Amino acid sequence: MNASPSPGKTGASGRVRRSTEETQVSNPDLPLGPFTIDRSGLLLPTSASSFPAFHVRWRQRTMHTRLVHEEGCEQAGMLEFSSVLGRVPSTAARPPSNSRRARALALLRTLPGLVPHGWKLDVSADHSVLVATTTPIVLPISAVLLVTKVTLFLLALGPYLDVLDAEGVTFIGAGAGMVNT
Repeated sequence: MNASPSPGKTGASGRVRRSTEETQVSNPDLPLGPFTIDRSGLLLPTSASSFPAFHVRWRQRTMHTRLVHEEGCEQAGMLEFSSVLGRVPSTAARPPSNSRRARALALLRTLPGLVPHGWKLDVSADHSVLVATTTPIVLPISAVLLVTKVTLFLLALGPYLDVLDAEGVTFIGAGAGMVNT
């Protein structure tokens, strides 16, 4: 009678094969920052009351991304994206940039009708241009799918950033104490 050092069945190669049940018991969920990695490698927020958020620097702008849980459905979630895209030129600029300002304001009147459905553009009191949108996700989510969703948003945003930059809606650099990477 052959005794195996660990329970399971021995295959043709002589290696011990563990049953799925044994593997799941020996591989508990793994915490990773604000996420828990489940047994199948998918990400779940660590706390149901506090969903994770992260920031991506892209084209000199900070993109804020946040996971949001939809009420009433354990597996339904949303990715919220938001960012300050730039700022309308000031009338106090030296030399005066009234023509750039007029072009930027004309663009901002037409741009909301051109962006994808579900995107919201706003101009704040300090003339910063803001974008916000959401995209549905299923929880748990793989890291690959999470990065893919963020990348697709950034790629879709690219042409609008080109137009904003060309019309004088310039990006806002890092504030005091922040590194502009």
